[in-house]
Amino acid sequence: MDYAGPQPTLTKGSDDVTEPHTPPKKRQKFSHSSSSSTQDGHLDQSLKLLLKEKTEAVACKESSLSDFAKRKITPVNLGFASQPHRIDDEFLAEGHNHRRKDLVKVFDRPESDITSDEMFPRAKEKAIGEAEWKFKWHDIQPKHDYEEKHGNVVGVVGQAGIGKTTSAKKWAMQGLKGKLCGETSFFFYIVIRNINFTKEMTFLEFLLSSMSIEQDYTPEQEKHILNAIYNDPNVLMIFDGFDEAAFESFSTEVPQPQMHSKSKSENYLKHLAGGNLLPRARKIFTSRPSQLYKLHPSYRPRFIVQILGLTPTSQDELGGQICGDEYDDIQQKLVENRNVFAYCYVPVNFILTLVYIMYYTEDIQFVSLTRVLAFTCGQYVTTNHFKNQEGDLDKLAKLAYDAFLNMEIVFKSDKFDKAGIKESTLDALTTTSVTKQGNLKVTILDGHKVRYFSHLIWHEFFVAFYIMMIMPIDEFQQVLNKFKDERWEVVSKFVFGIFDSSVFHQLESLVPKTSKNDWNQKKSFLVKFVESKQRLDCKEEILQVCSWAHESNDPEIALAVASLLPGVVNLPLDHSLNYSLLPADVENLSFVIKHREKPLKMLDLSYNKIGYSGAFSLDGCLSNIEELILRDCKIESEGVEKLCNGIETRKKKLKTFDLSYNKIGGKGETSLAHCLQYVEKLILVECGITSEGSRKLSDGVVKLKEPLNTLDLSCNKIGNTGAALLCPCLYNMEKLILGSCKIGSEGVEKLSDGVKNLTNPFKVLDLSHNKIGRMEAGSLVQCLSGVEELILVKCKIGIEGLELKRLDLSENKFGNTGAALLARCLCNIEELILHLCCIEYEGVENLCVGLKKLASRE
Repeated sequence: MDYAGPQPTLTKGSDDVTEPHTPPKKRQKFSHSSSSSTQDGHLDQSLKLLLKEKTEAVACKESSLSDFAKRKITPVNLGFASQPHRIDDEFLAEGHNHRRKDLVKVFDRPESDITSDEMFPRAKEKAIGEAEWKFKWHDIQPKHDYEEKHGNVVGVVGQAGIGKTTSAKKWAMQGLKGKLCGETSFFFYIVIRNINFTKEMTFLEFLLSSMSIEQDYTPEQEKHILNAIYNDPNVLMIFDGFDEAAFESFSTEVPQPQMHSKSKSENYLKHLAGGNLLPRARKIFTSRPSQLYKLHPSYRPRFIVQILGLTPTSQDELGGQICGDEYDDIQQKLVENRNVFAYCYVPVNFILTLVYIMYYTEDIQFVSLTRVLAFTCGQYVTTNHFKNQEGDLDKLAKLAYDAFLNMEIVFKSDKFDKAGIKESTLDALTTTSVTKQGNLKVTILDGHKVRYFSHLIWHEFFVAFYIMMIMPIDEFQQVLNKFKDERWEVVSKFVFGIFDSSVFHQLESLVPKTSKNDWNQKKSFLVKFVESKQRLDCKEEILQVCSWAHESNDPEIALAVASLLPGVVNLPLDHSLNYSLLPADVENLSFVIKHREKPLKMLDLSYNKIGYSGAFSLDGCLSNIEELILRDCKIESEGVEKLCNGIETRKKKLKTFDLSYNKIGGKGETSLAHCLQYVEKLILVECGITSEGSRKLSDGVVKLKEPLNTLDLSCNKIGNTGAALLCPCLYNMEKLILGSCKIGSEGVEKLSDGVKNLTNPFKVLDLSHNKIGRMEAGSLVQCLSGVEELILVKCKIGIEGLELKRLDLSENKFGNTGAALLARCLCNIEELILHLCCIEYEGVENLCVGLKKLASRE
C-alpha cells in the first residue's frame, strides 16, 4: 500500500491552477557565463539544487483542504495494484466504476500488492523477464539495453480524483529524502499541462521551461549538462498528468529527437515514456487510463500500476483529520447511506460528501450522490468569483448533453464559443470554492485551451441537470427510452435524484427558465415510465429500478416501483453470472420494500456478502416481509442485533428467519433469544452456536406466550450439554432439528426424558447424523409416544419397538434384521422412510409380510 495524499484540491493538478485574476508566476532565471572546466562541477551542483527547490515548492504546497480543516492534513495510504484492469474506451475508462456491474469489482478488488519503493524494482524485474525471451542468450548488450530502457519507467493510472497528483507529490517528497529509489542528483517534477507543445526547443530547454526555469547557457554548457544528466544513474523524473498532453494523437509514432537539436515537446515526451531518451533516468508518468494505453506500443511504459483509491483504513484516517471529533457521527451517517458511501473510495467524492454532511450537521438523515453534487453547485454560485456567471450553466449543461450523446469528453475552445459560454465562466469552474469562506477548492472543469469535466461523474450530472431542469417536455418523453442503455445508468440515476424535492430546490435557482410545473410534468411521465415495465423479474432490472426509486427519495416513485416487485424476491448469489449484491443494492431494495402496500412474501439474499451494512439497511423494511432468508451473508453479532431490533417492530410474527452459515457470536445469540416472540421458524444451521448459546435460546423459548414452530440448530456443536439445556423449553416448541450436533448417549437420554414428559405430542424431533447407536435408541423408544415424527438419518442404530406417525431411518445400516423387527410394528407407523439401509431380499420379504398382515386387519 503506497503513501499518497488526500486530494487536497479535490482533483488532479488543481494546485497548479492560479486563482482568476492572479498574475502568473515569474519564471526563475538561471544563468552562467563561464564555460571553463573548473566551473563545470559548480554548474551541475547549482542546477541540482535549483531543481530540488522547485520540486519541493510544488510538492510541499499547502492545499485548500488544510485551510478548510484549519489544521495540517497528513497524506494517507492509498491502495495500488500491479496488474491494472485495462479499459481502452476513453468514455468507459473515465466512469466505469460508477456503473453497477463494475462497481462490484471495487468491493471485490484485490488487496494492494505494491508500495512506492517496490515500483522500480518490479519494473526492472518485468523488463528482465521480457528480455529473456526477446533475445538470445549471447545477446548480452541488447538485453542490458532493453532492461535499462524499460526497467526505469513506471506508468501510474487511475480515474480522475483518485489521487494521482497527490501521489506524485508524495513520491516527490520521498525522492527528495532518498526514500523512493535511493539518493537523487538531478530531480525533475514536471506538470505536463505546463509544457509548451507549440514551440520547438532543445531538450534541456524542454526540461527546464516545463519547471518554470529560464536557462541562459552557452552551447558548451548545455552540452555538458545534458551529458551529465544522460550519464548519471541517479536522475529522477516525475511527469504528472500525461493525459493532459496536447498531442495531435497519442497513438502515432514520432521521430526520435536529438538531445542537442531542437524538436517538438511531443517527440521528447513520447520517447521519454518509451525509455528511448535518458534510459538510465528513473521516470514516473501519471495519467488517466485511456490516454496512457492509447500510446503507441513503442512509447507505452511496460510496467503500469493502478491506483485503487482509499482503503477503509485510510478513509477513517482522512475523515478523522478533516472532521475531527465529529467524524464518528459523520461516519455513522455514511454507513447508513451506502448509495453515496459506495463512491467514497475516490478521495474527491469522499471529501465532498464529508463537506456536505458537515454543512447540514444533525439536520440530514438521507444522503445521496445527487444531493452532494447539487449542494456543491449551489455553493459555488454564491461565491464572489462566480458572480454574474450563473446564466451560462444552462449552456454548459446543453453542451454536456450533446457531448454525451456523441460519447465526447474533450471540448476545444470553439465548442464553448459556439455555445456562448464566456471565458470567465470557464475560469470560475476551473478553480471553484465550495465554501463561502473560499477555503476549499474543487475543480469541475479542467484544462485550458482544451477543457473537459474533471471527472465523468460531473459530466453525467450536468447531462441529468439538462434533462430535468432545461430540456423541453416533448424531448424529455423521448429520452426516457435511452435509460435502458447501460451507458445511461448513472445519468438515469441522477435524473431520478433530481426528483428529490431538496435537490430540485437547490438547483431551480441556478436556471431561471425552470418551472415547478415542468418538473411536476416530468415527474408524472417518469412515474408512468416506471409503471410501464409492468413486472420486474430480471435481477439486474430489479436492482436498477430500486436504485432509481431510492435516489429520488420520493414516496410516489417508490410506491410505483414497489408495485412491480414480485411477491417472492429471490436474489441469492449467482456464481455463473458473476452476480453479487452490493450494500447499496440492499439499501435500495429495502427502501422500495418499505413502501409496498402488501408485505413481501419472501426475501432471499443468501450467499451475498452484505455484512453489517446490509443488515443495517434491511432494518427499515423488516416489518413488511413475511420470510427472510440470509444464508452465509457474512452477518456477525452486530448485524444480527440490528436485524433483531427491526424484527421487534413487527405487528405480526416473521414466518421464517434463516441466518444459517453466519457466525452470529454470543451477542447475536442473546439478540435472537430476545426476539423469538416475533418469529415462527428460526433456522441457524452452522452458526457457531455452543452449549451456552443453547441455554440462551432455551431461556428465550421458555418465556414465549405461544409455542415456537421450529428451531433448527443443525451443524452446531452443542454436544450433550447443549442438548440437555434445551430440554426445559421442549414443551414450548413444535419442531426441534439437531442434525450433526455432536450429541451422544447422555444428550439423547436427556432429550428422551424431556419429550416423554410432555403433555402434548412433539411434532418433529430430528437427531440425524449424531452417533446414537443401538443403546441410545433404547432411550428413544421410551419417548416415541410423545413424538409424531422422528428423524434419525445415518445414526448407526438398530430397531426395536416403535409407534409414531412418521419414521425416517435412512442411511442406517441395520439390514435384514432391522427390517424384520420393523415388520412387527408397521401398524404403529403411518409413514416409513428407509433409504440406503442395507436391506436385501430377505428383509424386503419380511416387510411385505408385515404390510399384508396390516392390510388384512383393515
